[in-house]
Amino acid sequence: MSGADVVPLLRRAWSALQQGQPAPARDDCESALRLDPQSFDAWRLYAMSLQALGDASAARNALQRALSLRPQDGSTALDLGTLQLNAGEIDAALVTLATAMQHLPQEPRAAFRHGTAAFLSGDYMQATSSFEVAARLKPDWMEAWINLAAAHGKQQDYAAAIAAARNALRLSPDDAAAHQALAALQSNLFDRTSLEEGLQHATRALQLDPSMAQAHRDAAILSRKLGDPAGAESHARRALELAPRDLDTIDTLGEQLQLNHNTHEAVDVYAKALAAGVESPALHRQYGIALLHDGQFDASRSELRDALRHAPDDQRAIAHLGVAIAQEDVARAVQWLGLHRHVHAVELPAPGAFADAHAFHVALAGDIRRHSQQRWEPAGLAARNAYLSGDLLADRTPAIVGFEQRLRAAIDDFLVQCREARPGDGARPDDVFLRNVPERYRLHVWATQAAERGFIDTHIHEDSWLSGAYYVELPPAIRDDDDTHAGWIEFGRPFAGLPQPPDAALRRLCPEVGTLLLFPSYLFHRTLPYTGAGERISISFDLAAV
Repeated sequence: MSGADVVPLLRRAWSALQQGQPAPARDDCESALRLDPQSFDAWRLYAMSLQALGDASAARNALQRALSLRPQDGSTALDLGTLQLNAGEIDAALVTLATAMQHLPQEPRAAFRHGTAAFLSGDYMQATSSFEVAARLKPDWMEAWINLAAAHGKQQDYAAAIAAARNALRLSPDDAAAHQALAALQSNLFDRTSLEEGLQHATRALQLDPSMAQAHRDAAILSRKLGDPAGAESHARRALELAPRDLDTIDTLGEQLQLNHNTHEAVDVYAKALAAGVESPALHRQYGIALLHDGQFDASRSELRDALRHAPDDQRAIAHLGVAIAQEDVARAVQWLGLHRHVHAVELPAPGAFADAHAFHVALAGDIRRHSQQRWEPAGLAARNAYLSGDLLADRTPAIVGFEQRLRAAIDDFLVQCREARPGDGARPDDVFLRNVPERYRLHVWATQAAERGFIDTHIHEDSWLSGAYYVELPPAIRDDDDTHAGWIEFGRPFAGLPQPPDAALRRLCPEVGTLLLFPSYLFHRTLPYTGAGERISISFDLAAV
């Protein structure tokens, strides 16, 4: 049967679709396909009529047949990929929308939807690339800029994310979502100016849309970092009223209640969420932490163990379960955490470009003091009376580049040792550090510059697996024969609101210039203040799995 025989049927089907009559259009397409099953146009019109009738599954099948007949038709790929995306078939949508982008290089919708599929799959780098194409092709598309900001934010590239969000806001200055997107991004920062601007954007979003739960949650986080616990709690309560099943919102209120010393109500917030059927390992972990703060140690251990069964690399769960175990058996907690087993000191040789270690450290200390991202006591971080740099590796001086090379070599050697010692190869089968050795990783490196009475308060590094500290310059007051341990690093002491351990559960080490300390990110640690002349300059890093 020739293609000409189906033309009248397809014309009639197209006319019916134009008149809003998809049922007769479908019937004519089916008649045409019985006459010519290889008709690309018949399958395309059939898909359109099925979609108009609400039969998305059959429409996808029809588009797949059409695309198999004409694999380079970008419009068909775009329509099919969109239906796959809407159906939650993310992997299939990624492939199909990549075809659409290839054959429709000037179509912003293809790039936007491919970026959406990549974002939902967790490939934020690819999502960023595709959203950048969409925004370039259609610079006045606000949603493209907002999604580009979100993709950059997922990669913690907050400068690029904020720039994209500002573009969205310029296009629509009275759009609540644009203000909220900028507030959410700025809530990840630590300088007071950014936090105050973020709170202004959250407030403006709420003026435009008082029911926006996300804006209340952002305002709670920003208020917390700006030292307004009452304001933070007020916003967190309203956010939960508006979004009672949202995990991040539940946790924002639960954490704020604990910070405000209302631990019993914090326990109640998490318990009610779980009773309502809200489930996630993170929610069980936060419930376990709240129980720990509230002194309910048996229940805390149970919840934290349950969280780790589902998310064995959760650093916060490991850290707090160690505290909970210590309430029953301090020695077992110390052993389980690997306090003595997994803290390692490594000597880094000076890079070859420097005459000796002293020359290297003098140059490195100078680069840190002059660093382009140096900030004094950033709000919301653990530094007290001290400077922190942002990304140390952003300044590509010979000393910083040389340090990075030595650091990466030391880390790679350490990872080889850890992989060889993993459970099943002679190590403890329940070793919570070695069982999570990453195959691939990303690195974040920053520097601390502290003078007299400057210190880093108790913290963990919850988004990584391995952390470390390298000592560049130390004051005379830090000595290995000092019984007061002034300026030393201390492991094992949890946050002030948690039960405090005996000295037997702590480990203190005297820093040495040129020494790199490697330790699990879940270990609570802090630096102790000192008095006297000189500065303590150190470099820290986080290694996270990718």
